[in-house]
Amino acid sequence: MEKYMAQIPDHLADFIGYLNKDQGSLPAWESAMIASTKAEIQAHIKEHFEKTAMTRQKFVSMPKEIWHEEGTGLFPLNETPRKILGYLPAPELKKLDEIAAAPISAAIAELRSQLNATMDKMRASEADRAEIAPTLAIASSTYADLEAHHAELDKWTNLCNVKEPIINELAQREEFLEEIAEFEAKATGDKDRYKKANSLALADENKFRSYAAKKLKELDARAEKLCLEYKEKTGREFEVDGTPYLPIVKAQMSTRSHNPSLSLAQKAQAPNSQLIRKGAN
Repeated sequence: MEKYMAQIPDHLADFIGYLNKDQGSLPAWESAMIASTKAEIQAHIKEHFEKTAMTRQKFVSMPKEIWHEEGTGLFPLNETPRKILGYLPAPELKKLDEIAAAPISAAIAELRSQLNATMDKMRASEADRAEIAPTLAIASSTYADLEAHHAELDKWTNLCNVKEPIINELAQREEFLEEIAEFEAKATGDKDRYKKANSLALADENKFRSYAAKKLKELDARAEKLCLEYKEKTGREFEVDGTPYLPIVKAQMSTRSHNPSLSLAQKAQAPNSQLIRKGAN
């Protein structure tokens, strides 16, 4: 008798396969989506039954327990113990297929948006983005595809949760480096300042240098520690937009004046100290 049945479309068949899984073994988001989709499909079939005598007559001739879900009187959808969805008209099956596909397509689009936002937030490299490219290129929209997107987002969200606080802390270091650069530009830009400035102004200048030198030493040590801890936790180099950050910190330390009481300025060959902040602007 099955040869007279309409073929079950792909998305609807995929939905039925997941409906037959142990719902308790599925993630909460997935079982909730399946329950919501089931309710929408059942409501559509119920409306079709009420409007179409031919379909009603076809199913009434079958044993009631086959096409009535126990307790609800609605269509069971799980295709056990006997396949029955194929007895619905093909146009109705197409509508059911669209109902089954819609939430998956919408969820995948949202997850892709979140993935890209996560990449931006963690200042991901091109190599990082290449890792998610296969998932973003998936053309189909099955529950397995949706699971793949969730797994990818979970992976990169966990990495971002480790990396973003480090980026924020290092940005504060870069702000201080910029403050020092501005101070030195003003202080050393006027060669006659010792003639014009009073002793109190020069004392304040030296006091700031002393404070800044001590703070810089702490910030440099902290920056090194953060980069090394990130690699230890994740197995990845700490990079900002694909640029390794630890070598920049070490280079900045090596090119800084050896006599901070005279100047805190970087030598001309010092690397860009505003990598994080410039990228964020």
